[in-house]
Amino acid sequence: MNSAATLIQQLPELSDAQFHQKYLKQKQGMRTLATILPQVEQQSLALRAVKLALKVNLKLGSKLAGTVKPEFQTATIKLIEKIPTSPLLKIQLLALTSSDRAIPILAAALNHKDSAVRLHGIRAIGKIGSEAAVIQLARSLESEDSQMQAWAAWALGEINSKPAAAALLKALKHQNSRVRARAVWALGKIKPKTAVPALLKALKHQDSEVRWRAAVNCGKIGVSEVVPGLLNALRDSNHIVRARAAAALGKIGHCEAVPGLVELLHDDPDSYAVSLRAAEALGQIGTETAVAGLVQALNHEDSDVRGSAVSALGEISSEVAAAAVMRSLSDRDIFVRGRAAVALGNINTEGDAKLQKMVVAGLAIAIGDSESYVRWRVADALGQIPTEEAVASLVQMLGDETSGVRQKAIKSLGQIGSAAAVLALKTALNREFADVRALAAQYLADVSTEAETVDFQSSVAADLSDRKLPKILIASEAEASEYIVDRAVRRQIEYLISIGSPGVPKPKNFHQIPNRMCLEFNDLETPVDDPDQILPTLEDVLKIIDFALKMSSQGGSLLICCQSGIGRSTATALIVCAALLGRGKEPEAWAVVLAARPQAKPNRWMVHLADEALGRDGKLALAIELTAATPELAIANS
Repeated sequence: MNSAATLIQQLPELSDAQFHQKYLKQKQGMRTLATILPQVEQQSLALRAVKLALKVNLKLGSKLAGTVKPEFQTATIKLIEKIPTSPLLKIQLLALTSSDRAIPILAAALNHKDSAVRLHGIRAIGKIGSEAAVIQLARSLESEDSQMQAWAAWALGEINSKPAAAALLKALKHQNSRVRARAVWALGKIKPKTAVPALLKALKHQDSEVRWRAAVNCGKIGVSEVVPGLLNALRDSNHIVRARAAAALGKIGHCEAVPGLVELLHDDPDSYAVSLRAAEALGQIGTETAVAGLVQALNHEDSDVRGSAVSALGEISSEVAAAAVMRSLSDRDIFVRGRAAVALGNINTEGDAKLQKMVVAGLAIAIGDSESYVRWRVADALGQIPTEEAVASLVQMLGDETSGVRQKAIKSLGQIGSAAAVLALKTALNREFADVRALAAQYLADVSTEAETVDFQSSVAADLSDRKLPKILIASEAEASEYIVDRAVRRQIEYLISIGSPGVPKPKNFHQIPNRMCLEFNDLETPVDDPDQILPTLEDVLKIIDFALKMSSQGGSLLICCQSGIGRSTATALIVCAALLGRGKEPEAWAVVLAARPQAKPNRWMVHLADEALGRDGKLALAIELTAATPELAIANS
């Protein structure tokens, strides 16, 4: 094999055609060229190689432009700057160079009248990620444009370097509170080794917002080094800081935090705001001492504290926790009793027959509660427990004086779906209440329908001729839960992708779908005023693509849902279809999504990331824009 030195000597002797044949036609030749270009000592040779590569492939040529010796890069960057193309593509090409020489051009784009150009410019600088890039992004934090501040902080958080952390730490002293908030938020995105010292300093900052955001980020990082700082924050003068510190300690699950959390739960002056987080944290830690603290809180004079403790105990699957929750079914406060019923339904009794009987027995007692609100909660909780005892209690509730309670009992029987539950539904056809008879008939129809006869409504499912695509269902979380409760529909659903907001529990019946993926991020297309909300990431999109490519082509439907079934879920569906249909089929992928969800408004940031991840050069975003720009399609989609 020729050495790099020999290959470099041969470069001047090659004609353009020979150069193309040797280096630009095959991948191996391109790799060889990328290896030898940094060693080329003649600027004219380096420029020629980049020029020829740009003629073949703009992206390849741009990458090569950044591999030549630093002193040649001003000239190679000018080659890209002179390419007659759109500002957005030019920014993308400049980012591919990873060269500091591109930063002045990208910095100029930050003043462009088009916000999309400004956004891509700041992202491109972040992708370069060098010290020079950090300096430019730190300058952008000083911008009067709040969106520019947001993206600059975001990009610094993505760089994950000591210079980036130093710039953000400096920004914590900025006179503008929004810049300080952005800076501490971005620090939470940097890996622990770099971010921890800065976050520990931020926990002591004079600005309370900086302190509580630092506490949140300490919880996200989750390393033991932040625990002492968070323990100190439990005594902070600001109740939001105390609450966020408690939540962070719960995420980390450190036993050392239990005494401080118990003290907050019992004695904090801002009982509701702080006790809720303290109780949740103790429930997450779940040690005997944590449980004892929660049980003690059930005697607190404040009903909010009692309710928080009950809900936390429901996350601990033990007989001690269950017994304590059962006692709260007799609490003097209606809402505490309701939360106790919900907590009993939340306790994981799977595989523990003794605990199951204990929970059902407790709920059976609460059937006689004087308040219909509590009884409704009891009926809902019983639907989570697929035992004959639970079914018997639900049958008893079919005679409740309140229609809402009766109807919830029927739905819970349908959700259980066992032989005993089906028999109970059949018996309900003869009950005295008309609403019970009608609802029982509806659920029995669902149960008895064979899977082969099911055909999804055309408004929610696309009938696709391409066998590579599954049948697509796009729904809100509430609609998705209804599909899963409907046994006939559920038989057809083989795959589930659910997109939830961080910290919001996903519906419990989602576990019934055998192949599922649950992601958490907010429906954001740009950082917002609350930077604790989570923007979708490239990693999220790559997970969706990976899930799609692993789906079997042997049948089975794919259910995709988010809170409303409009933004995140339709963007996810578009990503799945684009990945499976392949390049050049972007309009077809978008047509599938529209057929499945005519009101689709895909999250544009996710679409942008998908274009990047799939190498579609903006074609997915363009497919959506062309639809909106075409009157007939726009009317059909309205």
